[in-house]
Amino acid sequence: IEIYKGIVPPEFGGDGLGSAINVVTISTDKDFYDFSYKYQSYGVHDAAATLRHFFPKANIAMTLYMNGIHALNNYTIESPFIEGLKIKRDHDRLRMLDFAVGLDFLNGYFDKAEVELLGYLNNKQMQGIETNIRHTFTRGQTYGANFNFEKKSFLTKKLDMKLNAGYLFINSGLVDTCSYITDFYGNVRPNTVRGEMGAIPNLSDDYTHDARYNLNLKYNLLPEGKMSVNLNNDLRYVNMEMNDDEAGRSLGRNVSGLSSDIIGAITSLSFQNRWFGNKLTSVVTGRHYYFGMNGETVDLTYPGSGDTPVNTDRGGNYFGYSLALKYDITRQWALKGALEHNYRLPRSEELIGDRMTIMTNPLLEPEEAYNYNVGVLYDYYYHNESRLQFEANTYMMNVENMMYMISQFNYYKYQNLGKALLYGVDAEVKWDINRHWFVSCNATWQKSLDNTKYVLGTNTPSQTYRMQLPHIPILYFNWMADYRKDNLFGGKGQYTRIYYEGGYTDKYYYGYELSKHQNYKIPSACIHTLGLEYGILNRKVILGVECHNLFDTPEMTNFNYPLAGRTFTLKVRFTTLDW
Repeated sequence: IEIYKGIVPPEFGGDGLGSAINVVTISTDKDFYDFSYKYQSYGVHDAAATLRHFFPKANIAMTLYMNGIHALNNYTIESPFIEGLKIKRDHDRLRMLDFAVGLDFLNGYFDKAEVELLGYLNNKQMQGIETNIRHTFTRGQTYGANFNFEKKSFLTKKLDMKLNAGYLFINSGLVDTCSYITDFYGNVRPNTVRGEMGAIPNLSDDYTHDARYNLNLKYNLLPEGKMSVNLNNDLRYVNMEMNDDEAGRSLGRNVSGLSSDIIGAITSLSFQNRWFGNKLTSVVTGRHYYFGMNGETVDLTYPGSGDTPVNTDRGGNYFGYSLALKYDITRQWALKGALEHNYRLPRSEELIGDRMTIMTNPLLEPEEAYNYNVGVLYDYYYHNESRLQFEANTYMMNVENMMYMISQFNYYKYQNLGKALLYGVDAEVKWDINRHWFVSCNATWQKSLDNTKYVLGTNTPSQTYRMQLPHIPILYFNWMADYRKDNLFGGKGQYTRIYYEGGYTDKYYYGYELSKHQNYKIPSACIHTLGLEYGILNRKVILGVECHNLFDTPEMTNFNYPLAGRTFTLKVRFTTLDW
């Protein structure tokens, strides 16, 4: 897993404001199978299977994958709203099945040519925290395809090409038509408007078409990467059709057949150079953003909240830039720094919601930010099996129209914040002591302040000016120790791994503290995890056991909702992969 802080490599494209995560999957040139089954506390069953087979005569490798989950999630929590009230999460069942068929075309024109067909089915009950939801659930099915093509020396010797593209068809719905309401004490009362989550019944049947691609062209002007130019084009188009005859009958008007189109496109041109004997690397990037939305939307949660269809026709062009520098002081030490003026475009689920738990906001504006960060890196190999890494960064972000999620009684909604100021420091140490021991630790301190001085459109001072934004932790640490050894108990072909992970999050806020009498603090939490893996037959069979939250410490989400306490996991895996 590659984590990029600051400016990301040009070939990733996109509109992230200063970070990226790249997951590199296993690649093998042999047939293999991999089966696993996991049982977890609170009625969670998770089974997965992967098979890969090569057809040498056809120069094709085929991969079959399937994963199924059945989870009750029936743990007991204490209500964050009513002191002393215990809530049994007895309506949070999840059933999920996803599957895929992948084809790799080998020894052809492309260095990598992959096609994947996929599907995903789910049915999830809705668990109430503020109210006792007993009958509402969501359902969905997704089908689609992904394509991945890569080619060095594409058309000309100095040009490299990468193309990732995909299409998804999604059918989803919310079923919320109950005619009575039950409280957490077991009392039942009639519900004349019907529906448990909001005040409008929902029996939705929505359709989404999601198409996207990322094309990257890299031209090497000088050999060995001393000078190159990179053109990246990233596009996403989403069409969503909303249908809900049940809500329409309740409102007395037609709210079905409403369709919205959302398009976001980012084109970037980057120049990368290496100077002074490859000690200094610079990347200068210019970006063009296009965002557009056209169609009708409706909010079917509460009467008057936007339940009248609204037509939206808006679009805009934006321009950004960035400069990233890295200087190798020695073979071990390096300095890095970056500045950028960039945008993040609203995603479809932020604009039109998911029609289940996220409300619509078609007026959401793109996020604009000026980012600055400076960091230092240390990377030293003692010998083949020992390595010490250290990284520290400091950063500041001035953001306009910051997009953030708020909670509104069983639902969530994305809104713009006029201005925000974010700054902080983070550091991480990773040490491969030898082939058996690995330890790491990281820490982050960050402030996220509302920097809007006046209430929008007025000269009235904002009460929350320079106050900490809700739902964002300020100080947190993570640490871990990992011990691995072959044949720890004698014999042959055995493998043992023992690991410990810890995390501490200091208290922070789920609301603005406008008065000393308000208590919007999420309490601090220190969570410990202990696990053991034991493999036999050269790790062809692996058994695992883990205990998360070893001491059953109360743990809350960033919206102050309780999480499960101590959780045990048992896992068995059969594989023919070589380790």
